[in-house]
Amino acid sequence: METLDITMLIGLVLMITSLVILYRCARGKSRRQRMNELADTLLSIHDSLELQVRRLETLSGKIASDNEKCSALQYRVGLLQDTVDSLEYRRDELDRDNQSLMRTNNELKRSNTELVEKAARLRDSIAHDKQAICEAEQSIDLLKRIKEGLEIAMSNIPAEEVPYLSQPIFSMGITPSAQNHLAAHGIQYIGDLLRLDEQYLLEIWGVGPATVEKIQAKMDENGVCFGMDAIRVDNRWYRRKTD
Repeated sequence: METLDITMLIGLVLMITSLVILYRCARGKSRRQRMNELADTLLSIHDSLELQVRRLETLSGKIASDNEKCSALQYRVGLLQDTVDSLEYRRDELDRDNQSLMRTNNELKRSNTELVEKAARLRDSIAHDKQAICEAEQSIDLLKRIKEGLEIAMSNIPAEEVPYLSQPIFSMGITPSAQNHLAAHGIQYIGDLLRLDEQYLLEIWGVGPATVEKIQAKMDENGVCFGMDAIRVDNRWYRRKTD
């Protein structure tokens, strides 16, 4: 609109200027000449005004088109702003959900840590209880054997002594080094071998397959074996008599 006003102002200035020039020129000429010149000048001014009007119409059309484009752009800007507001609202919701999930995750981690600690304590307690039960069973078995030993010593249980089991381990002909390794594991008499097996002996450092084979052969020669049911009384071994 400011451009339109400026154009109209320029047209008026041109008309006034033309009239002033025409007036000055007409003062020294005849009436007919002045009329002809005035007509020509007015015709020129009319043509100039028509040209200005056409330019103004063209400019007005462009301004109207620009206004329509501006309105369309403003409408699109409004739509984009609505979209931005919607996305920001959704982002805030996602942020809240993410924070909630993080809190839940942290709670689950704490719960998981507590459960792992409880499970570890429970495993330790079970292992301790198993060890206590195993020790109790060993103690019960030992007490039973002591009781049986006392019964045998008092002749309340018919039994026969197995003298071979009371012999020291070196009597089996094994090397002194192997004897020392067996003694380090509490194996000093042949009777101490009855509660063991070949695999246990092989796991003792310094006792090889050759030594185990020799021990097995000597036991077979004398009618004893691993796992044989025999009762120890001091350093003597007895076997129940069967009817």
